[in-house]
This record gives sequence, structure tokens and C-alpha cells, in this order.
Amino acid sequence: VETDSPDRDPRVGTDPAEGDRGQLELGAFEIGIKGGDMKISRIIVGTLIVVGIAAGGALAGQNVITGKCVKVLDGDTLIIECEKNRRTVNIEGIDAPELEQPWGKEVRSFVRDMVRGEDVTVEVLESSGDIIRARVTVNGIDLSEMLVSRGLAWVPEGGSDPDLAGLGAKARELPCGLWMDSEPEPPWEFRAARS
Repeated sequence: VETDSPDRDPRVGTDPAEGDRGQLELGAFEIGIKGGDMKISRIIVGTLIVVGIAAGGALAGQNVITGKCVKVLDGDTLIIECEKNRRTVNIEGIDAPELEQPWGKEVRSFVRDMVRGEDVTVEVLESSGDIIRARVTVNGIDLSEMLVSRGLAWVPEGGSDPDLAGLGAKARELPCGLWMDSEPEPPWEFRAARS
């Protein structure tokens, strides 16, 4: 611990091992704690804590973020840029065909046309580093609902969203999208058969 710079300003830094989350670096500094200085030191420490939390990345303490979609990997996976950081977003509640499956490339193209270069709103449900599981909307349209209602994605077995399940049942009844094929293979079965 350095103590040779009593006037050293605290700073917020980023530890590369911590990814984009950032951390608060207080360094070593001394504040004389006499009378009114105690109040000032509490304000400084309180401010540093708030700054450290705010610098903790776009997801710290937030459930909704916005960013620009910069790439569509497949029908249910996007790359968004938020505050100069790129994050992988797995769209919640759906499973789109893999690129090697029938409809896989068509679904990716459909999603790309809707979102690439657009600002998207991401309702974060779970995050691990730069990978997010979320509901995504673009121009007020929920992508999960759009893809399922057009027959371009499955609702996984045991899915917890009854609205999505209802939209999926309607798409199957019409039929539309991948439900026009005689026996579409769910992506989870496709992946299991190839693992």
C-alpha cells in the first residue's frame, strides 16, 4: 500500500480479469478526521461507492439496458453494443432452428433484417460475464413473440411463458413458417443427435 501521496485522488479502474464489470480502486490516501472533516470523508467515501457501482458495467443493478445490435449470430442469438462493450444476448423463451437445419438461415436473415443496426431494449433475466439471457424488443416489438407467432422458433418444452406457448400453438395450427414442413425437428433434438 502506497502512503507517500496523501492527496492522491481515488479512481475507478477496471480489472481485466473482472471483464467489463469494473471495480473501485481507492488507493491509499489520508484524510485528517477532525471535526468537520469527518463529514467530508463520509461524503467522499459515499460518493466513491456510488461511482464504483455505476462504473460496474452496464448490467450492475439494472434489469433493462439498451444497445445497438451489431451482429446476428443465429435466430435467437444477438451481439449488442452497449456503452462501448459488446454483449452476447440469448433471446429468452424461444429456440430457433440451428443454422444447419431447415429454416435456420432464413430465420437468421429475418432477425437480421429486423434488428441489425437498430437500438434494442434488453430485459436482462440472467447474465454471466458478457453473456445475457433476456427478452429483447426492437421498435416496441418483442422478438420472442414475433418469431414464435410467425412459426420461426419453438417454445422449448417446459417453457414458462403461457403467452408464448399460445402463440406457438396458433402458428402450428395455421400452419406458418417451419410448421409448414411435414415434420420439423426441434433444435434441441437436432443438437442432441449431433453431440
